[in-house]
Parts: sequence; C-alpha cells; structure tokens
Amino acid sequence: MIKKSSIIVAIMMVLLLALAACSSNEPEEPAESVSTKTGVLVEASMHVVSIQAPDGTTYTFGIDDNTVIEGSEVLGNTVSVSYAGEYSSGIIAITIKTITEAAQTSDSGGKGSTDAPGAPQPKNPPATQEKLWYITGTVQDVSMNQLQLLYEDGNTYTVLKDDNTKTDEGIVVGCVARVFHKGSIKDGMLATEIQFISDAPADGGGTSSTADGGVMYLTGTVTDASMNSLQLLYEDGKTYTIIKDDNTKMDEGIEVGSIVRVYHVGVLADQMIATEIRYISGP
Repeated sequence: MIKKSSIIVAIMMVLLLALAACSSNEPEEPAESVSTKTGVLVEASMHVVSIQAPDGTTYTFGIDDNTVIEGSEVLGNTVSVSYAGEYSSGIIAITIKTITEAAQTSDSGGKGSTDAPGAPQPKNPPATQEKLWYITGTVQDVSMNQLQLLYEDGNTYTVLKDDNTKTDEGIVVGCVARVFHKGSIKDGMLATEIQFISDAPADGGGTSSTADGGVMYLTGTVTDASMNSLQLLYEDGKTYTIIKDDNTKMDEGIEVGSIVRVYHVGVLADQMIATEIRYISGP
C-alpha cells in the first residue's frame, strides 16, 4: 500500500515541474535597443555634452561614471554617441567615440592647441602645465557662467566660465574673441582666458558698437513686444530679450514682424536695456 506521504511528495514534484515548464515558456523582456547619433562636439559642460548633427539639429546627452569616452576630447571633433532606448534631451550616453578630429588651424589663429608652432598664447597662462586649446570666433552669447562662440565652420561652441576665467574688457555679443580653454568631456571645457580681438563689423546690420563705444545695436525681427520688453529674432537664429524703460525712445508703427534696430546698453550677462528702437521696415 502506498503511503500518504509518498503521494504528497509525488504531487508536489508534479506541481514544481509544471511551474518550471510555464516559466520557461514565458517570453523574455526584450533588451532596450542601442542607437547612435553622430555630430560635431559643440559643448562639454559638467556631465553634459551636446553635438550638432549635419542637418543642424543639436542633441544633448548626460554623462555618468559608466560612460565610456574613446578618442580625443576636443571641441569641433566629430563624435558618435550611443545610448539605450528612445532619444530624449539629457539621456545618458553609453559611449562617446571620436570619429574625426577637427582640423587644426594654428597658423591662421582660428582654432588649435597652444602647443602648435606659431599658435596664439594666453596672456595669463595657468600655473599648472595643463594643455590648452583655443578657438576664435564671434560671440553669440555671454553670461556669468558660459560663452557661446560662432566659429568659421558655422558651428556655435559653448565653453564654461568660472571665477578664475580672465576676461578682457569689451567681450559683448557681436565682437570677435579668442577663448583659451582646458578640460575634458567629463570635467567640462572651461575657459581660462577670453581675449578681445575686435569689435563687431560696423556694416549697418547685425550687432556693433556706436561711435561712443558704450552703446551697442542689434538688428532683427520683432517676435513679441510688451510695455516693458521686446523679443528680437536675430540672423543667428536666436531670440534676444531687450528691456524697455521710461527713457527708451521708440519709433511708431513697431509691431510683431517689424524689422527694427535696437540700440542698447548692457550685455547678456546683465540685461540689455534699450535706449532707442528704430523702425526699419514693416512685416
């Protein structure tokens, strides 16, 4: 006669085998697919990089301790960035790999390493023997913490600033400047010195200095206007905010779509306050 305990053990074994069979038949969750985007390295801030794709789209990625960096870390290099899942701004990069190194133009003073023969040198070199790079272009934006520089290749590069960054007088939107910088992708490209090269060209458009040297002007299309401010779309594709006050002189007929020239004091690091807004043409 079969013992009751043996029957119970047999039943339990059957149940375990059935459960194992069911679990083996369950479909495994698919792993997240890995995608890649390629473009020019235009920004390497603290734990964030941005690349500009050939179609002009800018993609921004986060960096953590697991991100693998392969190749040279220089602004202007063409890099490929891999990431898991669907792209969204700030998604963590798995790898950042240099595809093509940027051409160095030290002879012309445009961009390169300060180690190259005949390369421009900072007036205030850092005490440490860190390798420095430089890039020369037109200032597109400047604030307390960063500067954006439009280079001759059509890309706008962003470098960080801190309390130790030596900055010449006259660094305003539209001027030509040379930025010396150090750092890496994970540390951030940090400006050690920003040299003033020349004023913006006084060609009747864009941004420039007026004769007294204290007032700048910006010419563009009005995208929004209120009692206290005006939004101006400039030819670089950026929209700048101009503050108006009781002393601002303003032509009649200015509305959204109008092309105007705004004379202002101050820079983006502070506030641009309009002294005069002149009507150029209608929408």
